[in-house]
Amino acid sequence: MRSRRPGRGEGGSTRARFEDRARTARRLRWRPILLAVLAAALVGGLVYLVWFSPVLAVRSVVVEGVQGSQAEAVRRAADIPLGVPLARVDLAGPGQRVTRSPLYASVDVARKWPSTVLVRVEPRRPVLALDRGGDVQLVDASGVAYLTAPEAPKGVPVVTSQGAATPDGLTTAISVLSALPQELRSTVSAVRLEGPSMVTFQAGRTKVLWGDSTEPQLKVKVLTALLKSGPATVNVSAPHAPATT
Repeated sequence: MRSRRPGRGEGGSTRARFEDRARTARRLRWRPILLAVLAAALVGGLVYLVWFSPVLAVRSVVVEGVQGSQAEAVRRAADIPLGVPLARVDLAGPGQRVTRSPLYASVDVARKWPSTVLVRVEPRRPVLALDRGGDVQLVDASGVAYLTAPEAPKGVPVVTSQGAATPDGLTTAISVLSALPQELRSTVSAVRLEGPSMVTFQAGRTKVLWGDSTEPQLKVKVLTALLKSGPATVNVSAPHAPATT
């Protein structure tokens, strides 16, 4: 049987198929390289955009927690430069600079994309004023005496001390004022530290010997009941055995 030799047309078609396959194989070999180059270019562009480009630079510093001149003072203390790429802004330094002021209990500095640095401050708020004879020291809820003022702000009770006020004494006074309900606290005056374990105060016309910071809820309950009879003095330093005169 005689074999049939491929014709001229069939040979050309076969070569064309081989050439197409070769071209496809070459494209497939180059594709990973091209993808890698494109990925590297994209990453490089993003790095430049975020870390070096002025597009994402700091344009404003926003202060939250205080307003007006105090916010401007925080902004100056933070000393955050404008025009620096936001990603490169130091967040620790500004917070440390602001907390050098005793006026603030805490400071948090954060980036707010695309171009803002946010400075959140928690100002100390006075819960009592320690009378020093001529001026007062404002004391916050953690017992920190943070500011000297000519007088106590409205609504802040003034505390006097027998001798130098100790941190324990201030903590006791704060715990007393925190334990009192609002209707009773509004009658309180002449808070005095007789020592780290003895706080006294006036509740209306009644002198109250409170004692230390232990069992505050029981002391409030006993004191509220005993004040109804209008005594001159109430001693709840030992609330299980109170005394009146």
